[in-house]
Amino acid sequence: MSGLNRQDLDILRHYAEQGNRELYWNYLAQQRGNDGYGLLALGVVRNDNVPGQVANVYAQNRAREDGVNMSERQWQQFGVDLVRADLAARERQLEAGRPDLALNLPVRDVQRVHDDTFRAHGISPDAWTPRLLLDASRRHGGEAEAERVWTGMMDNSYLGIGRGIGTLGDAAYRYNDAQFNAASYLADVSQARAEASVSRANTDPNVIGATSVYHMYSPRDGSWASVSGGGMGMPHVREVTDPARIAELNDARAVRIERQQMRDDFHPDDPNRNRPIMRSPWTLAENEPAPSDPRMPAHPRHAMYNQIEQGVERLSAQAGGVPAETNARMTMSLYALATERGLSSVDHLLLNRQGSEHAAGSRVILVQGQDPSDPANRLAHMGTADAVGRPVEQSLQQAQTIEQQQTRQAELARTQEPAMAMAAREAPTRVL
Repeated sequence: MSGLNRQDLDILRHYAEQGNRELYWNYLAQQRGNDGYGLLALGVVRNDNVPGQVANVYAQNRAREDGVNMSERQWQQFGVDLVRADLAARERQLEAGRPDLALNLPVRDVQRVHDDTFRAHGISPDAWTPRLLLDASRRHGGEAEAERVWTGMMDNSYLGIGRGIGTLGDAAYRYNDAQFNAASYLADVSQARAEASVSRANTDPNVIGATSVYHMYSPRDGSWASVSGGGMGMPHVREVTDPARIAELNDARAVRIERQQMRDDFHPDDPNRNRPIMRSPWTLAENEPAPSDPRMPAHPRHAMYNQIEQGVERLSAQAGGVPAETNARMTMSLYALATERGLSSVDHLLLNRQGSEHAAGSRVILVQGQDPSDPANRLAHMGTADAVGRPVEQSLQQAQTIEQQQTRQAELARTQEPAMAMAAREAPTRVL
């Protein structure tokens, strides 16, 4: 029977105490009979494959919603704290006489480790990508169902890659209930997938940022330059002069150098010391760009497109049937509208009632929110005639342009946040 013994835990404890995340997860990933969690975690540590990048972006987005903006060093410490909590969970399983579960932790243990670590850093535990889905699966099938979902994620292709979004959607909609809004959850994961498509691995200390907006370090003079995409294929390069930003970049670079140095710091008894560290899994789908057409299942916002399409079909049925071409034009027009207004889901699609300014049914309304009467809902609306009259390709092009702009803006915001957070921390306070 595969499992961990006391010597295994001694080696893991050494890595946890040293803060050596990469060799900790590598040790688990190299164990015979492991469930794949260690390999998945390596992608998160290095941010060098889509599942890892999606997990990192998803967590960072949720942290920002909670008002927490952490530097790369702070996220590194978060990862170290997670490793130490993970080790404690494995030690408890071994002490309970379950070496098999010490190797492959039950999902309830993995979730508890993440919950405790996120809370300790002031972040909602829902920042762990699968948490909401796992809780929903438990409500529908108990712990066995949660284990089944977790096992599916361990193939390292379930979250983040193109076909994985469709698989995730199938699972999420099975558990849709009053406590779990599958469409909203999928929108958040899909947004993380879109942002992850421009992420870089965090293994290069001299290049920090995303693929088209990043900072480059010059070993020659110790300066930093900001590089962003420019016209005619030529990038815009500007020297970074803000002291707060330079300090943040230097600190991030130091963190990466420290991680690089630890990669060779094997425990003397680690049998993997003469083997290459496990590479993060890559799939064919990761080498392909995410589809730009929301009608494709792998598109990041396919779930929202489906909601709109189903809503249009319901309106069509109520009207006694409308040609398919008309439905298609309205669906894509409304998708472009929802994208422009920043909706993450369309839970209701309605026609307006008779009013002083508009005839009944002359405007179509998109509602994000479970209760259509809730004043806190996000709304978007447009003329019904405009929605059915605009060609599909025109609306699709409009939506694609907006999505590209949103991705660039999110990418730029992530590169600027650390400096803004540092400036806020260092800003002098006034006493009145």
